[in-house]
Amino acid sequence: MKRIVLTLLVSLLLTGLNQAQHWKKAKLEIFGGIATYQYFGDIGGSATEMNLLGLLDIDLVAFRPGINLGARYHISKPIQVSATYGAGFLAKSDLNSINQNREFAFSTSFHEVTVMGEYYLIPESDENYFYDIMQIRGGLKHFTKPFSLYLTVGVGGAYYKVTPKLKLNGHPRFSEGNNMAILLPVGIGFKYAVSPKLSIGAELIARTTTSNTLDGYDSPFGKYNDFYHSLSIKANYKIYRKRKPGYRR
Repeated sequence: MKRIVLTLLVSLLLTGLNQAQHWKKAKLEIFGGIATYQYFGDIGGSATEMNLLGLLDIDLVAFRPGINLGARYHISKPIQVSATYGAGFLAKSDLNSINQNREFAFSTSFHEVTVMGEYYLIPESDENYFYDIMQIRGGLKHFTKPFSLYLTVGVGGAYYKVTPKLKLNGHPRFSEGNNMAILLPVGIGFKYAVSPKLSIGAELIARTTTSNTLDGYDSPFGKYNDFYHSLSIKANYKIYRKRKPGYRR
C-alpha cells in the first residue's frame, strides 16, 4: 500500500512540473471549419419596433453559409492569438418585417481577415490532469479534462460585394459604398479535446463594422452601422515541436 501511495505522489509531482511547461511543446495550432452567418442592419428585422434587444431580428431563413481557416499561437498558458481568413454570404429581405411593404432584399458575398486575442477561462485539456487510482494494477494512468472555454476580441477587415434584389434593385438609395469595412469582432469559444493533438470546437463571434452599406441600402434613417455574427464549428490541430538531438526536459 505504501508503495502505491508513494508511486502516486511522485507521479503527481512530476506531472505538475511537466504541466507548467506542457503548453510550450505545441505553441502552434491550425484550424478550419464551417460557419453560418446572420446580418443585422436596415433591411429585414422584426415585425414591430419591439425586438427584445435584437432577439426578434434573428431570422433562421436568413442564415447563410461560410468557411474559415487559420492558425493560433500560444503565448502563455491562458493567452493565445489567432489569425483567421473567412468567406461567406449575408442575406436578408423585408418579408415579415416592419418594412414589409418596402420590399427590399439583398445578397452579399464577403471575404474577411481577423486577428484575435483569446483568454482561456477554462484552460485547454492538455493542461489539466487527474488520475484513476482504480487502474493502479495496470499502471498509473492519466486522463485529460476535455473541455476548454475562452473569450476572444480583436480587429479585422472585410471586402464585400452586394447584389440588390426585389425593389432595392435600381432604387436610388442603393449603394455599394467602398466595398471595404473595418471589423471589431468579439465572442466566445469552446473546445472539446478528442486527443492531445486534435480538438473540435464551436465559436460565436459578433462583428461591429464601420460600414452602413453591407446590405447596399444607404438609409437616411439609419442610426447605427451594420453588423453581423457567425457560429462556427471548427477542427483544431496542434503542431508539436520536434525534439532536437541531445534535448532534455
